[in-house]
Amino acid sequence: LKAVMSDEREDALTWLRYWVVLAVFSLAETIVDPLFDFFPGYLLGKCVFLVWCMAPSKNSGANLLFTQIIFPLFKKHHEEIDQQAQIVHDSVMQKINRYVYGKQKKW
Repeated sequence: LKAVMSDEREDALTWLRYWVVLAVFSLAETIVDPLFDFFPGYLLGKCVFLVWCMAPSKNSGANLLFTQIIFPLFKKHHEEIDQQAQIVHDSVMQKINRYVYGKQKKW
């Protein structure tokens, strides 16, 4: 919370990068974890990776992964992501309207 309250923009950006990387890691982990959980050292490697991501340096894992992989992919595909998010939003709202009001309503 101190990073959010501080006047330093770089502190907030560092933590934002960390949370984005952690979210992507958590999504990937749901697929990978059952496949690799039985390998010796997997849990230790996962812990080392997370500590590397939290390291308080410019070369931390979160900064590196965000700037080299996640952000370039997002920049390349953000329009498709927005379109898919809009489709999901419209579909969910349509289903909620149908359930609550018993009719379709345009958003």
